[in-house]
Amino acid sequence: MIYELRTYQMKMGEIPQYLAIAENKLLPALSEHGLNPVGFWTTDIGTLNEVVHLWAYQDLNERQEKWSKWAEDPRRPEFLKELSRIIISQSNKILSPVAFSGLR
Repeated sequence: MIYELRTYQMKMGEIPQYLAIAENKLLPALSEHGLNPVGFWTTDIGTLNEVVHLWAYQDLNERQEKWSKWAEDPRRPEFLKELSRIIISQSNKILSPVAFSGLR
C-alpha cells in the first residue's frame, strides 16, 4: 500500500469555492475513475489557505492507471480551467509505510 499526499495552496479567501467545486463536481467525476480520497483537510495553523488530500493505492501501477484514465476524461480541461483561477500551487508526495516493531 502506498499513499499520495496532495497539498494545494489557494488564493486567499478561495477555499470555500474550491471545496464547493470539489464536493459537487470534481470528486464525483474522479470517483467514476476509482479515485476516492482517504482524507480531505484544510489547514488552521501553519501555512494557511491550503487544502490537503490523502489518497491510497495498492501500488504505483494502480495510481498511474487511475490518473491516466482521469487525464483522458473530456471534462478534465474544464475542471482545470475553473480550478486554475483559485489554485496557486500544488505539491504531490508519495508516502510508503515503514514498519517499526513498536509502532501502533
